[in-house]
Amino acid sequence: MGRSKGSTGIPRRKWSIDEKLRIVKLYLDEHRSYQSLETEYRLNRGVIHSWVKRFIENGEDGLAEKVYQRNRMISLFSNKSLTDEETLRLENFKLKVENERLKKGYQVKGVGSSKEYVPTSKTNIKSS
Repeated sequence: MGRSKGSTGIPRRKWSIDEKLRIVKLYLDEHRSYQSLETEYRLNRGVIHSWVKRFIENGEDGLAEKVYQRNRMISLFSNKSLTDEETLRLENFKLKVENERLKKGYQVKGVGSSKEYVPTSKTNIKSS
């Protein structure tokens, strides 16, 4: 049957920059092992390793949470009543996406589940 979808476990803990810095300093300055830090703070050693790596590469700024920008065009796709300006912005965005696809060498044929990605080398691109 498989496992259920979605997260049913403990919510992910948020670590402050000071807490991350303290753990990284324990590893770097006091030469504590990943295993001892893992058991003491109940934290995966891969997470500690990535914090150490980011700290070495970027300093304290590397320990800050990354801020991911969401796609602003998504709201235009789902909105039913668009202003003229929003309609033009959406059309411009679609044309930019199509242009990038053509640069990479493929076209999209069809919609929905019947969408097919066709390499441009198989299509006739000559104008008549």
